[in-house]
Amino acid sequence: MTANIANIAQSPVLDLHQVEIRAVREEEIHCVADIITRSFHFDRGWMGWFTPLFKLGIAEDLRHRLRSNISGSSHGKTQQQVCSIAMYTDLGKSQVIGTIEVGTRITNYRQPTPHRYVYISNLAVSRDFRRQGVARDLLLDCERLTQAWGYTELYLHVMGNNDRGRKLYEKLGYQIVAMETVWSIVPWHRPERLFLCKQLG
Repeated sequence: MTANIANIAQSPVLDLHQVEIRAVREEEIHCVADIITRSFHFDRGWMGWFTPLFKLGIAEDLRHRLRSNISGSSHGKTQQQVCSIAMYTDLGKSQVIGTIEVGTRITNYRQPTPHRYVYISNLAVSRDFRRQGVARDLLLDCERLTQAWGYTELYLHVMGNNDRGRKLYEKLGYQIVAMETVWSIVPWHRPERLFLCKQLG
């Protein structure tokens, strides 16, 4: 218990005016990969042995997506893909403390009228900077991008047991549009995933 209190006390208190939300640069992709790896627990337990491989895979996948973000069009709209970061500057030093991706996707081509929609993924904030408004600001920046692209709806997934995430999305106006059962290697463990939507403007 004492260790937890100490960790909380040592967490820096953010001045959000010192946090800049902007598109990631090529040289910062490794920072994004590190945050995602740690946020989704790829550095814990036996998986810690494979942390460098997870980071490398995430970084290369992100590079590929960002380099091919103008790979087609639908209904007169170019496909978009942006990875944004939250850059915190204090005492002349800067560090990436959060990340998010937003991009257009296309519904199942087997559907009668497939169309593009905007989808959020890989929202992650460094552990020391959570619950201070960084995730909210990253999400709001995605809303700005979505409207700039000419869309009025924004979608994302959240795990059903992610209470903090669900509360944040609910506060920002997201609503559940579908519930999905996620495949698991453990037969009796079938986690639920929620598909959320927010109407903009």
